[in-house]
Amino acid sequence: MMRRFLTTTLATVAVAITALAATPKRPNVIWIMADDLGYGELGCYGQKLVPTPNLDRMAAEGLRFTQF
Repeated sequence: MMRRFLTTTLATVAVAITALAATPKRPNVIWIMADDLGYGELGCYGQKLVPTPNLDRMAAEGLRFTQF
């Protein structure tokens, strides 16, 4: 009885570890689509008039597309 319990427990743990290891990590992607927002209208691209601190922080921590 105890041997069957241990075998079942170890098999369950092995399957769980395999499933966790095989799960690919999904990338974190944020796509911001804004109407009539130009290239230089965010602080991370050099704009000084309107503050955009949250978008600037996301740009500093992530990837910026600078070649179109």
